[in-house]
Amino acid sequence: MSLVSRISLKELAHKIGADLEGDPNKEVLGLNTLDSASTNEVSFIARKSFLSFLPSSKAGALICSNDLSEGYSGNKLIGEDPYLLYAKCTKVFKELTNKNLNLGISELAHIGNNVSISKKSSVANFVHISDGAILEDDVFIGPGVVVGENSVIGRGSKIYPNVTIYDSVEIGANCIIHSGTVIGSDGLGFAKHKGEWLKIEHLGKVIIGDNVEIGSNTSIDRGSVGDTLVEDNVKIDNLVHLAHNVKIGSGTAIAANSAVAGSSSIGKNCTLAGCCAVVDNIEVADEVHITAKSLITKSIREKGVYSSGTPFMKNDDWRKNAVSFKKLHKLITNK
Repeated sequence: MSLVSRISLKELAHKIGADLEGDPNKEVLGLNTLDSASTNEVSFIARKSFLSFLPSSKAGALICSNDLSEGYSGNKLIGEDPYLLYAKCTKVFKELTNKNLNLGISELAHIGNNVSISKKSSVANFVHISDGAILEDDVFIGPGVVVGENSVIGRGSKIYPNVTIYDSVEIGANCIIHSGTVIGSDGLGFAKHKGEWLKIEHLGKVIIGDNVEIGSNTSIDRGSVGDTLVEDNVKIDNLVHLAHNVKIGSGTAIAANSAVAGSSSIGKNCTLAGCCAVVDNIEVADEVHITAKSLITKSIREKGVYSSGTPFMKNDDWRKNAVSFKKLHKLITNK
């Protein structure tokens, strides 16, 4: 990895809150793995299983804890939680690459009527900003983004290429929304009459808090009546679907290919692993952790770890167990 901007280890240690052992004037320009890092890059170690890579690593500096740094003679950035230091370090280098991101408003962008765009924000080529939209300070809008009428994008948020933000969507400060995501589309709402589906118009909003990150190709539906709400510091992976009127509590993280059906509520500081599904109109308490490929069909009232489904096995064994499962009720009740 190569970055144009460099930073001294002294400054880097200060920014990430690490203790520095080594040359404070040494300059580095990026991050890399232990086995691939050059003398101008920083690497990190958080597990003893990677100790064997240390003798051959050419890294210009190593993020580590005290116990993992023993025997390493190079420059070290030391802290109790090296993985946290690594996360902070990625932010520093990301900011270095984006420090000249302010490109102004492209002549190839369409800007509607009564739009408010901060002079500190950037709007790239082929962006469509609809009437009444507001872009606060330091917002970045990538190529091909559509921002609907009366939508608001908060300070410091970054909207990457080809994101679609429908009308009346509110996005907080310092959010990141990755390419291909759609926010504010209608959910699945229909009433059946004489064999025909009658569409229920969705009149609510999507409201997204501060410091939210949303992965690529995710879809968040607007509320039908009332709003869909994603609170502060929520992290959503790629290919996630949140249906109409869903509420996601602050600090919750949702991994890829998961879906939450309409009007369900997920509490604060929860995690949903990959490929989880939550049915409609249920509530999940705070600090609930749901393991991969689980299906949640009832409300969860107490914090803890929850799972469903069966572990993988050889197909022949699975077929035999599936037959037994079908007979389970008869075996228990003798009926």
